[in-house]
Amino acid sequence: MSPQEVTGGSKIELRTSSGTVICLNFSEKDQVLPKIVRLVDPDTDHAVVFRSEDGVYHELDSDSASNLQELQHMNHCLHCNCNDGNEQSSNTNADVRKVDERVDKQREKLQKKLRERKASNKEDENCNGHCHQVIQLPIQGLKQYVRVNSSQMNGEHKTSPSKDDSSLESEPVKGKNMLEELKIHKEPDIEVLNSTTVKVSWAGQVSNNSHLDGCSFDLQMFSKASPYSSIYSGSDKEFIVKELKPGMQYKFRLQAEKDDDKGEISPEAICDMPCSVPSTPVQPHIGNRTKTSFTIKWTAPSDNGSPITLYRLEWSKGEKGGAYTECYCGPQRQFKLTHKLPPATPCSFRLQAVNSIGASKFSKDLKCVTIAGAPSVPAPPKLDKAGVNSLNLSWSKPESKGAEISEYLLEMEDDSTGYGFRVVYRGLENSCVIDKLQRNTCYKFRLLASNPQGKSKWSETVMFDTCPERPGQPSWPVLEGKVRSSGFAITWGPPLDMGGSEISAYMLQVDDGKGGQFTEVYRGLECEYTFTGLSPGHLFRIRLAAVSDGGTSEWSKVTKIRTLPVVPGQANPPVLSKSNKPQPNTLDLRWAPGPPDTPRAPDTLCRSAAAIIVSWECPAENGTPVTGYTLEWMEDGAFTELYSGPDKTCEVRKGVSPASFYYFRVKAVSAVGSSLWSPVSTCQTPAASPLAVTSIKVVQKSSSHVSLRWRHPGNNGATITSYNVEVAGFKNISFDVTSEGSEAEEETTSPYQDYDINELQPNTVYRIRVQAVNKIGCGPFSATVFASTGDLPPPAPLLELATPSYQSLKLRWTSRGTGGKTGTAGMTYKLEMLDKNGSFVTVFSGPTTSHKVGKLLERTEYQFRIQACNDAGPGSFSDVVSFVTTAQPPNTVKGLMVENVTPSSLNVRWEPVQIVKRGETIEYLLQSQCVGKDPDFVQAYMGPNTKFEYTSVSGSTEVRFRVCALRLMNAPDQSPSPIKGVFSAVSSARTMTPKKKKILESSAENDDRKPEIKEATRVVLTDKQWAMIFFSGFSLLAVVVILLLPSLFGVSD
Repeated sequence: MSPQEVTGGSKIELRTSSGTVICLNFSEKDQVLPKIVRLVDPDTDHAVVFRSEDGVYHELDSDSASNLQELQHMNHCLHCNCNDGNEQSSNTNADVRKVDERVDKQREKLQKKLRERKASNKEDENCNGHCHQVIQLPIQGLKQYVRVNSSQMNGEHKTSPSKDDSSLESEPVKGKNMLEELKIHKEPDIEVLNSTTVKVSWAGQVSNNSHLDGCSFDLQMFSKASPYSSIYSGSDKEFIVKELKPGMQYKFRLQAEKDDDKGEISPEAICDMPCSVPSTPVQPHIGNRTKTSFTIKWTAPSDNGSPITLYRLEWSKGEKGGAYTECYCGPQRQFKLTHKLPPATPCSFRLQAVNSIGASKFSKDLKCVTIAGAPSVPAPPKLDKAGVNSLNLSWSKPESKGAEISEYLLEMEDDSTGYGFRVVYRGLENSCVIDKLQRNTCYKFRLLASNPQGKSKWSETVMFDTCPERPGQPSWPVLEGKVRSSGFAITWGPPLDMGGSEISAYMLQVDDGKGGQFTEVYRGLECEYTFTGLSPGHLFRIRLAAVSDGGTSEWSKVTKIRTLPVVPGQANPPVLSKSNKPQPNTLDLRWAPGPPDTPRAPDTLCRSAAAIIVSWECPAENGTPVTGYTLEWMEDGAFTELYSGPDKTCEVRKGVSPASFYYFRVKAVSAVGSSLWSPVSTCQTPAASPLAVTSIKVVQKSSSHVSLRWRHPGNNGATITSYNVEVAGFKNISFDVTSEGSEAEEETTSPYQDYDINELQPNTVYRIRVQAVNKIGCGPFSATVFASTGDLPPPAPLLELATPSYQSLKLRWTSRGTGGKTGTAGMTYKLEMLDKNGSFVTVFSGPTTSHKVGKLLERTEYQFRIQACNDAGPGSFSDVVSFVTTAQPPNTVKGLMVENVTPSSLNVRWEPVQIVKRGETIEYLLQSQCVGKDPDFVQAYMGPNTKFEYTSVSGSTEVRFRVCALRLMNAPDQSPSPIKGVFSAVSSARTMTPKKKKILESSAENDDRKPEIKEATRVVLTDKQWAMIFFSGFSLLAVVVILLLPSLFGVSD
């Protein structure tokens, strides 16, 4: 069978020994068909060889296949540079029956590789196809098409086919007819539905070819983004393709399949999608932000076939539900919003892209906030309560500007010390109590607020006064002159302690002379008083108190003065008793009955520290029975009634305190009157355990200790010997405050007790309560106080060299334990350098994490150490590290010029460079580049000269030059090491060929006949010449202005 002519080339059939037929198509370019075809399986290296005999290719046995190498050598092409037949390509396309999809893809890759090889190895004109006599084709899965046994695969002689294989001889004809029936001759129909959807239909191709009924179809699509791939496989006659990109070109092709047989692929159908509005942009992002502005950036979305002409950016100031307004419209992809926004202002942004088709949808909203700022100036503190030694202050929270207040700083100035303002409070609370102040003294206060962004300005200064204290106990009144029967004069002196303010009045009180209530008889500033109109023979008790702005002092000690007695009045005459008649020796006389006699002092018994039992006896009645008793006790220096009734005992509980003295007196009452008061009875209650501790404050703290202060509680008659401090979760502490009697004095002089709790964990909150102890026992615990320890001082940062130079070192450091961050809020750094005297000096102190140390010497070693500081205090210094400055490079070469350009050479010269250091030498490195020949600059000369003759030129060539200086430093025990400087500006020149030079010379001879024209020569001016030109021009301009000013403004002599 001769090869068949097919559309666009030739077709051959390979017949295997098992009866299988393999078809190969050759393009029109392959004029000569091969004589030998060798199929190789690339996975197993199994090969089958076919020889052409009368146009039919039959499979060879193993003996014939062994002579393939010799046959290839005989048929090798001698007219071209092609390789052997294994590397030749005839742009074949093997349509193999029973080939699965995986084999088809492998075949397409191999065909593409063969086409590339053919393009790179062009066939010579004298080659008449000799290199196509033997070809080798890779076929994956060769065993599926050629039935060979294992011995044949190993190169042994093949046995003759059996009778069972004779039934397969009819299969080639059947396979050929099947391939022809499944062939689709026309491309599928395409209908564009919208910019992203098309409808692909092949119903017309099926209706015109009845043999395609019952087939399944494989629809494949190609685009720039992806090669051909299957997008549909089924028996339908149309398919809708969605989610395509507008403005792009797509190709579609179709392949029929029936009973595992695939037909040829149909021609391509090309579809250009219509353009559309741009895709929805992605959410814009923040390029930079400050306290008052934003820089918004965005990326370009897909233009969908039509270039984007502009972007529309809209923003909203952050109010909930606020309307968007346009802030930018243009082609740029970033915009800086400078509306002087307040700090911590929330804003929203959205983006829209516009092209010639229309506008896209808006992107998702970008919500952002400007950087917070330092707090506003706080209002001055207010006085809540003024005490004698303390002031209670409070203040309102200022505007935080977007960052929470982290600390308040309260400073106080005491004019008596002369130290100016000093910190008295640092914390987060909005109030504080300043104690240990002087009474009746004026103090100045100011407030500052801070947050992570900075500190506010100081508030206005305010002044508050502490209260004066009540005066001390005045001296008791003393008798002035003689006592009379109706009065006397007394004097007194001012108290020793005025309480911080002047005495405004003295208050004098006296009783009725019978032990009754005190009554006020005088109030004024005089220090003497005369009593008149008193009863004679009575004992009067007098007491005094001082009054000032701080209050009323305690009563002075009672002064007792008795007025002089006088002769009693006439008594009533006795009368004779009517019931008893007179007797010879007696008379029964009667007179009016008298009041009872004065009782004895009452008896007292202390049942406990808070209970007293008082008892007394009945006195002589004097003719009238006693009907009741009145019991009084002394309270605040005056006797007050405690009990009135017929009983002779009374138990006192209310108002009784431990370790206190109490005074009692009693009188009897009858129908006639009351007796005189009994003598005063004294009673002292026993001591008790101390009272509860109050007013516990944390006065100082660090990372491992807390300092507490509290006021000593009432000791209830027994000196406080120790305190128990209970720290929850840590331990219980007991410490003594008195060792001997001297400690009692210290307790009275200092009303406060201080104690430090050490060995605490840093940055931890502890619950603390305190209990007082005396010899009687333990008092109740105080209320729980919460105390927190501070942070540890920071560890030493890690110091490293960022950028060295010959006269400076830029250092940077990283705080340890910050997760890679270069710094933390509120932390400062102190960088020190070792000087010539061997001591470290501070070269930098601040919050930044880098510093450039300048004014250094080249090639010199310097030693540094660094320390970090925070609110807890300064940390330890880092280890000393050494860094070395680099060598100074030479200056840039100037004046590079190209001279004496000839067709074969040219001269290059430049200005010399000044030596950096005495004793060193300067050399020069000259580099050249031939345009169009050298890809980069190459070395042309290196040496001390400042000129060089360049001869490596040929023909008309443009040559570029650049030069740099090399500083040769004489290192000890080493060869000189060059330090390269910066290259100069590039200078170029073009050489001419002799032919072109001759043409120019002939044109020059013709120009000689014309009038001589001088050639303009370019003059290169130095820096000094340019400076003189500018100076002269400026001077000339100044003179012209001076001359024109009078005429311009009409100024005359």
